[in-house]
Amino acid sequence: MTKIVAIIQSRQGSSRLPGKALKPLFNGKGALELMLQRVAPSKKVHQFIVATTRSESDNAIESLCKQLEVACFRGSEEDVLDRYFEAAKLVKATHIVRLTGDCPIQDYEVIDRLVSSFFEDDLDYAANAITPTYPDGFDAEIFTMETLKLLKEKATKPSEKEHVTPYIHSHPELFKIKNVSFNRDVSHLRLTLDTIEDFDVLQKLAPLVFGGTEYCHINSILDYLDSHPSLLEINKKYERNEGYKKSLEKDLNN
Repeated sequence: MTKIVAIIQSRQGSSRLPGKALKPLFNGKGALELMLQRVAPSKKVHQFIVATTRSESDNAIESLCKQLEVACFRGSEEDVLDRYFEAAKLVKATHIVRLTGDCPIQDYEVIDRLVSSFFEDDLDYAANAITPTYPDGFDAEIFTMETLKLLKEKATKPSEKEHVTPYIHSHPELFKIKNVSFNRDVSHLRLTLDTIEDFDVLQKLAPLVFGGTEYCHINSILDYLDSHPSLLEINKKYERNEGYKKSLEKDLNN
């Protein structure tokens, strides 16, 4: 029986913005809580689980999950791949949707479109950022449990363990892969949470995204940004995937 589980990795120990997962972003709610609120309406995901670390600083994340009645798994801080593997085993997932807690305005319809696209073909892995077209902050991946088991066996580099799926990208001949594109290329937009400038941007967007009575979809967010271009100047200096690039440096020193 198919069980699609979305695993959201989240921790408090960010080097550039400590405590970012729970830092109040709108109406006293932090990024993780707001993200869970945004993805909960998914029609394709059967269960959500937050994968955090055993670090004492992440006790608060576990407490939040209990409060929200969302499953929580605590595992390795550095080996995120192992954290995913153990979390997926715990809930008996057959397919895993990988999400990151620094994407508080993620849209459940983006996730559902990815999942639907994955099941159209006999795939091992699909993502919407192999060739990015969505804004940074709407990234999602889906893979089978068999693929995750293979990654657990084969991945050895720090970058492969810290970012879960790089082994797939470096060995595409081993996997059936698909990229799911947006209807236009807006990959230059940065709507993720990694720095204080990112927080400023998201805080200014928060009333639009979280304050209305109806769900605010990605196109409404993009329409707002089209008419408020100065907002995107705030965090423009940061590159996409800087954390992954730092991990690649660790590979060289390993």
